Amino acid sequence: MIPELLAPAGDIERMRIAFAYGADAVYAGQPAFSLRGRENGFKTVADLGDGIREAHALHKKFFVASNLFPHNAKVGAFQNALREIIAHGPDALIMADPGMIAWVRSEYPTMPVHLSVQAHALNWITCKFWYDLGVTRIILARELKLREIAEIRERIPGLEIEVFVHGAVCMASSGRCMISNYMEYRDANQGNCNNACRFPYELTATSPDLPPGESMRITEDEHGTYLFNARDLCALPILDQIVSTGLHSLKIEGRTRSPYYLAQVVRGYRSALDALALGLPVPPEAMQAITSTDSRGWMSGFYTSEDPIPQNLANVRDGVLQAEVVAQIRSYDIATQRITISVRNRIGEGEHLELLSPSGVTPIVVQNLTNQRKNAVDLVHPGLEGCSLSLPFDPGPYSFLVRRLHPQL
Repeated sequence: MIPELLAPAGDIERMRIAFAYGADAVYAGQPAFSLRGRENGFKTVADLGDGIREAHALHKKFFVASNLFPHNAKVGAFQNALREIIAHGPDALIMADPGMIAWVRSEYPTMPVHLSVQAHALNWITCKFWYDLGVTRIILARELKLREIAEIRERIPGLEIEVFVHGAVCMASSGRCMISNYMEYRDANQGNCNNACRFPYELTATSPDLPPGESMRITEDEHGTYLFNARDLCALPILDQIVSTGLHSLKIEGRTRSPYYLAQVVRGYRSALDALALGLPVPPEAMQAITSTDSRGWMSGFYTSEDPIPQNLANVRDGVLQAEVVAQIRSYDIATQRITISVRNRIGEGEHLELLSPSGVTPIVVQNLTNQRKNAVDLVHPGLEGCSLSLPFDPGPYSFLVRRLHPQL
């Protein structure tokens, strides 16, 4: 069984990109009541309703992350908001708070509920507890080994299991972090994380085992602080092992990441899953897509013991980025055979680039480049809108121009 490929949808545009590049389903945050509340591009319940209807028209699934842990003052507002969301018919609610889950199961027994990774389900007896309560799918804690996932599948065969395979990794236990709240009164579990774990730190620890006056220091160098600034998860190298456990859904993290990042990552995992479905190994172009996005270096998570512990980021980031996005294509004029672009990185006349579209990658040469004033130029710079260049074919929607930084892997 090839599992569902589940992608983040930070807004309606990124939902469309995820589907165009091969996602089977998306998840989006409930306005004001999810852990990415500040960055949510779905500003209203009506926005979510539009996304749900569009996804269903494409025969795709749309899950709503309603995974806030509410304080007393928010319980009533959360319940009212959930009533509005459920009326739009999402395919499931992703929830973490036990009381709110029990309320949904009581008031809306036919509404599927998926247990958020924030609930930190680590073992089969916890999973059975939630399954008996009516939770249809559990997003397992990131700290589990593949053998543990396989045992949960064996013990609770009716339960759907979802795991993360790509994206940022939180240094706290499955995301339960208080650093942001401690430093700036911005509660990560209320959707207000300030990403404090990514700040530069100089941490000094003392211990009774150390001589008096001596301490252990953890500092940040050009590669990051190894304890806090964890490498990003990329499970492609072991994807065949993950799929063999028989789980139901593979989740990509990143509701706040760029449309280009989303396109490349979804494309990479889609091609990998399609190959595995045919009994073939993960193709090189899958990893090529992943290494065309920025990262903090890669790790395959805790599924196996293949990654070094403790993490050592020295030499990991060097040379990782194989390509960079230079523009997002906004429109195509068939009469003039020109594309209009939003510039993300400099572009020069005569430069050799790649066109990334849902149908694949095509080499192109930049010709007849114009700036936002329609004047012919040799160079355009990041941030410009309305620039254009010649292209003899329609690239289709949700396409990008990419600069190759290093030879193909």
